[in-house]
Amino acid sequence: MKKNLKQIIIWVLVVVIVVVGYFVFMVAKNLSFINQGVNEKVPLDLSQKINILILGTDQRTKDEPSRSDVMMLINIDPETKKINLMSIPRDSRVDIPGHGYDKINSAFNSAYFNDGGVKLSTKTVESILGLKEGKIPYYSVVNFTGFEKVIDALGGVTIDVKEKMVYYSQAGDVKINLKPGVQHLNGEEALEYARFRYDAYGDFTVDEQGTIHGRVERQEELIKAIIDQTKDIRTIWKFPTIAKTIGDAIETNLTPSQITKLILLLKDDTSKDLNIVNFPGRPDYIDEISYVVPDYTKLKQIGSEYFTVDK
Repeated sequence: MKKNLKQIIIWVLVVVIVVVGYFVFMVAKNLSFINQGVNEKVPLDLSQKINILILGTDQRTKDEPSRSDVMMLINIDPETKKINLMSIPRDSRVDIPGHGYDKINSAFNSAYFNDGGVKLSTKTVESILGLKEGKIPYYSVVNFTGFEKVIDALGGVTIDVKEKMVYYSQAGDVKINLKPGVQHLNGEEALEYARFRYDAYGDFTVDEQGTIHGRVERQEELIKAIIDQTKDIRTIWKFPTIAKTIGDAIETNLTPSQITKLILLLKDDTSKDLNIVNFPGRPDYIDEISYVVPDYTKLKQIGSEYFTVDK
């Protein structure tokens, strides 16, 4: 009996080793899709805090010139597993290195600036936060189609839509029609929710208490919901099933092994581990153009307090 029990235990251990090995292989294999076309590899030091710039573009196709419709900077502390996140309004009037003052979303547009793209966007964010060049070493870019695919791959997201959202562009390329109430949104609907800015708050409005409202607020709510609702798939066991879809949808300079490390590092995080840093600015018109005018002094303080990476 003891001999048979011993043999059973050995076989169980063998099966466990094979299964674990299989899933590790699948993670590495599927995550390799994320890094297609990216040669540059920036070392990931988990003894330091990490800055990643997230860019959501208004592209419908990969090669279409575009601006960054969404810009978020996140800072991950590997020791505490806490995340700082700041949304930067796309209409922020900032000094784009080498080009002067313009809306920050223009920094990504290669048709507008010859050197436009990820590097110029990153340099601009580093500059306004008072960070040294290279302190935001990682990036992730996703376009509209990619965003929809990612949300669908994650199984959708449940959101409390606080107001009726209806908008149809004259060109017919933007169609938004969401009813108020708690509902489970698919990728297309989540994109509508994230893009809507056709109410009293617009893209970015700050009330008397300093609370941000509008599209930026909704995007932050969406991030919180995604973090809370995907906790069960942030494991080495379930991630391979969605890795390929996500990999096809985004462009990043993080390597497969680096992404795996970050996923496993943050696998137990919830929205309580996410600190939203309010962007210090106010809407204004300059030369009849709508901007968000930043408080540059406060931006430097925010950079020092929340996005410094050296310990």
